[in-house]
Amino acid sequence: MKMVFPICFSRKPRLKNSFFVTASIPCKVVYREEKQLKGDRFSLVVTLSSEELDKDGFVVDFDPVQQVLENLRNRLESEPLNQLTGEPFSMKSLLYFIHQQLDESIKTPHIIQKVYLEGDREGFGLEVI
Repeated sequence: MKMVFPICFSRKPRLKNSFFVTASIPCKVVYREEKQLKGDRFSLVVTLSSEELDKDGFVVDFDPVQQVLENLRNRLESEPLNQLTGEPFSMKSLLYFIHQQLDESIKTPHIIQKVYLEGDREGFGLEVI
């Protein structure tokens, strides 16, 4: 099944000639707490920025970004986060892990501006300043 990504496109007035695109994908994060395996459902939201548009007028070719997010989601759903990061579960370690994986996987000059998790209880975010 092919995922559909809601896309937001805007110019931020304080950043001259910067364009942004946001991708969102549903994700279940699995982690081990004490001796129990637990999980939470989130929407993984990633915002990329660029100083210019490509020749077709887009911020980024979305197919590679979609593939990266799907691969990341599959990893997060198949292995406990504690095993992936080597650290106890925390939202901070989860966000840094996601940001690191995206940074290594997206081989373009785009800047990962924001990584955000929206869940049933509360939202957690990591913003690049």
